[in-house]
Amino acid sequence: MHAIRGTESLLLVRHRNHTGLSSSALNRLAARGELTSLRSGAFVRTAVWNALSSDERIRLEVAAAAAVHRGSFTATHRSSAALWGVPRIRRHDGLVHQRVSASTGTRTEAGIRKHAVADTELHLAEIAGIVTTNLERTVLDLAATEPFAAAVTAADWALRHHTTKDRLVATLEEWSPTRGRARIERVIAFADGRSGGPGESVSRVQIHECGLTPPVLQQRFDDEMGLIGFVDFFWPDFDVIGEFDGLVKYRKPEFMNGRTDSEVVVDEKRREDRLRALPQDPTVSRWIWATLRPVGQLESQLRRVGVR
Repeated sequence: MHAIRGTESLLLVRHRNHTGLSSSALNRLAARGELTSLRSGAFVRTAVWNALSSDERIRLEVAAAAAVHRGSFTATHRSSAALWGVPRIRRHDGLVHQRVSASTGTRTEAGIRKHAVADTELHLAEIAGIVTTNLERTVLDLAATEPFAAAVTAADWALRHHTTKDRLVATLEEWSPTRGRARIERVIAFADGRSGGPGESVSRVQIHECGLTPPVLQQRFDDEMGLIGFVDFFWPDFDVIGEFDGLVKYRKPEFMNGRTDSEVVVDEKRREDRLRALPQDPTVSRWIWATLRPVGQLESQLRRVGVR
């Protein structure tokens, strides 16, 4: 994570000499829709705001809070996760999450969720000039406060890209929390960097929680022509291959390799045909986000194809 989009367009009341606009002038522009208020004392041009993705907006909200509270702001929990680029599966709560000293107490005020900790200088990093908790502590904070699926999604992503379980455990030992430790340890134990994305992480949690046999992740398959590919889930005891959102994820730019949408679809169909033609004659079962909501649909689908 480097620059945060939109920060160059932030207008702060305390920077009147820079903007040339008073607080009342900024509020008038916001009332006319030319500016969007991010929080008291911080605005951004509405055209810039409208061009941002939902994740970029969250990061800009954090940047605005850091700018308003210059020198006394440390991002934590969901806000730190946004700065690191951790994928989220839950709706934005509309709050900026800030670490504060234990003496002030955990509370929510003026759009900021303040998380009180004993040692405010422990496990820090800096992203785009904003002080934040480091990735390991961010994952552990989420594990202590978020639902299991959301926490596992964050931990899987962190293990896939930036850290290790040993570092997560070491950070937990340094922190030594008195509350939530069992929740955190459960997330660390279950997390797996082989999980290829949020949909796979949530799928894995649902498979686990409904008591189905744990799948092998990223199993490699070959035929007489060579490598077919790595599948999201494989149950060797039942000869079942599971793929989350197989067609959609291969339309992402990093998987396109210069191909058109139709070429990607054709290639994916050929890949699946090769999988089905393997000597063990596996069943290939696909699902999408809608299958995961409500809970229970994925279990039913997998049981229908023979997973027990």
